[in-house]
Amino acid sequence: LQSVGALEVDDVQPELTRTEYLRLLTTARALDKERLYLLVKLFGCTGLPLQELPRVTVEALTEGRIIVRSCGIVQLLHLPDFLRKELLAYARREGTVSGPIFHTKSGKPLGRTAVTDSIKQLCRDARVAEEKANPRCLKHLWQTTRDGFRAQLDRMVEQACDSLLEAEQLSIAWDSRE
Repeated sequence: LQSVGALEVDDVQPELTRTEYLRLLTTARALDKERLYLLVKLFGCTGLPLQELPRVTVEALTEGRIIVRSCGIVQLLHLPDFLRKELLAYARREGTVSGPIFHTKSGKPLGRTAVTDSIKQLCRDARVAEEKANPRCLKHLWQTTRDGFRAQLDRMVEQACDSLLEAEQLSIAWDSRE
């Protein structure tokens, strides 16, 4: 079969709000689901792609860096210090001395379906729309938050630059001597 024209794909991802994200974390804590709490926090604080979850290892956390490959691009993932410490403490409590932090009882890395299903169940418990129940929405929240901070920083840099140039203008401009 051949398709004539462009396919219409409804690829609009629902937006997870910061309040919903915090409700997910609070609910995971209230239900005493530490692994799920840390998974939500990891995706929401780092933008880690789900397929790169096995790279979150004790060794990588000890080094303080995780190298991820996403869309053919290799990059160094920044892990906030508080999250790195939480993940290492979790690994110690679970008896994980090396390898992936998140794994099954048999030691295999946690699968993508299991992660998504767990987050979906947490969304039900936290009264968050189920279409937002995936790591992609958490990653998008991280990107949106980061982009907002960058926009604020850009505005602050522009304001500082304008102030500096205005001060120079007032002190040495041709018209200011009159």
